[in-house]
Amino acid sequence: MKTIHFSAIMPLVTVAWALGFQEAHAVIVGGTLGTGNNNSTEAGLTSFLSTTAYTSFPYWNNMVRVADASGVYLGYNASTMRGWVMSANHVTTPTSITVAGYTYSVTGSARIGVSDIKLYQIGGGVSDPALPTLSTAPLPEVYASTGEFLVMLGRGFTTTTAQPYPWGTPGTNDANGIRWATNTVEGGMYVNDGTVAVPNIQHYLYTDFDGPGGTGVTAYDGQASLGDSGGGMFIYRDGQWFLSGIACFVDDGPDFLEISATGDNIENPSQTGDFTGFADVRSYAGVITGVTGTLVPEPSVCSLLALALMAWRRRR
Repeated sequence: MKTIHFSAIMPLVTVAWALGFQEAHAVIVGGTLGTGNNNSTEAGLTSFLSTTAYTSFPYWNNMVRVADASGVYLGYNASTMRGWVMSANHVTTPTSITVAGYTYSVTGSARIGVSDIKLYQIGGGVSDPALPTLSTAPLPEVYASTGEFLVMLGRGFTTTTAQPYPWGTPGTNDANGIRWATNTVEGGMYVNDGTVAVPNIQHYLYTDFDGPGGTGVTAYDGQASLGDSGGGMFIYRDGQWFLSGIACFVDDGPDFLEISATGDNIENPSQTGDFTGFADVRSYAGVITGVTGTLVPEPSVCSLLALALMAWRRRR
């Protein structure tokens, strides 16, 4: 896979972190505001996927707010009765996380090695409700390949339908909701998240915000912006969606790819030709599972529960 050197990359955040990166915070789709039945609702995503060869996306309710950014609910451990949420390490640590309309206290956390991935343990507090029975978000068993189709989800949005696209500010208002976009894996990169003296080389997947009519453009081609850090990249493979990436940064993109050449290395506003970087979950899958243990319920279990409930309703 293609390698891009650290000097070209900037992560997405409201405040610059240790390396001056701009941390990732929002999904922009070219020509939309993230409102209406386009890229801001589960119904919009379901409607779009119904016109494709891809199966429906079952993890919409697994997408959550983590502080002023994003995260993905992975499932819960039946032995400890604790749930787990994955986000980006650079996101502000929350004291609680709401999943499927219920709020749970954060009872622990674990950074995955020296990566920009962090796990939050939820539930188990005195006033915490029962853990949600959402499907587990499966981690990939195979590394991503260039050209694979994906859906990216996060809490950000643009404030205009014309390029360049200024970022909106999702903050902590849950009403801002989740937005989605489509794209393909452009390639992989190794980024030095440390310094020259003390390097910290990590692997990321990246996508390109293709313009209308561009090579490889997808129907809802998108780019991350403010609010998307910790959001999920789900790759479609063998009839199933896998959580393959966690949104971490954006890059301004080289002039020859930008709709209007700027060369300013500024991520906001976004424009076609920019890139989004995602921590490669497959690279850390073993470590992640070592922290969470086996998570339930499996998607098949959820399907059986739904069928059983339907049968009960019919009998009633």
